Amino acid sequence: MRKIISIIMPLLFSMATQATVISHNTIGQQVSSSYAIGTVTQYNDSLFIYSNGGKSDSKVAAFTGTDKSAFDNISTGNVNSGSAYQNTVTVDTGSVFSFDWLWYSDENSNSIFNDFAFVNLNLGDLNWLADTSTADWTTGNFSWTATESGLLTYTLGVFNVNDNTVKSKLVVNNISVSNPISVPAPASLGIFAVAILGLFAINRRKRNLSNS
Repeated sequence: MRKIISIIMPLLFSMATQATVISHNTIGQQVSSSYAIGTVTQYNDSLFIYSNGGKSDSKVAAFTGTDKSAFDNISTGNVNSGSAYQNTVTVDTGSVFSFDWLWYSDENSNSIFNDFAFVNLNLGDLNWLADTSTADWTTGNFSWTATESGLLTYTLGVFNVNDNTVKSKLVVNNISVSNPISVPAPASLGIFAVAILGLFAINRRKRNLSNS
């Protein structure tokens, strides 16, 4: 009886979250213009996105699919130029899109030349990640849970603010999409309950026959 239950339970209750890591195959090379604008390179599985050598705010905004005023709204100054990486993945309701990031800037901590890093999701929001007030070599993790199934286009980028010269960079790795936790449907639970009761009845009958 216990052996049967131990076999059935894992089949119905598969609770382990599986993650699909999005790999970057190019090593130490410029990212294809199909996926990037400005200065974006790859090394192993890490993306390096630089503010210098970038494109105008209007071009980055168009690439991102966001009005450029949205970037000024999350900045403390006039967004001048930047670089960005973009890709599209499939998500289901409950999927978690996430990545790890590291920030570094040659700018001094200030509100005038306040370079910043961002992530934009077509199924979500435009989010600030770090800026010149963030300590150099700060690391973090970004995660977002899908409320609907579909294609998620994500854009990761860095902007120069009020100048186009001093370098800031965002390093991104471990980009992944986890599958939603599977929960047994009510119908499956009903079938399981009936099966357990049936097995219990058979086991009890066998006991009664052996005792008679």
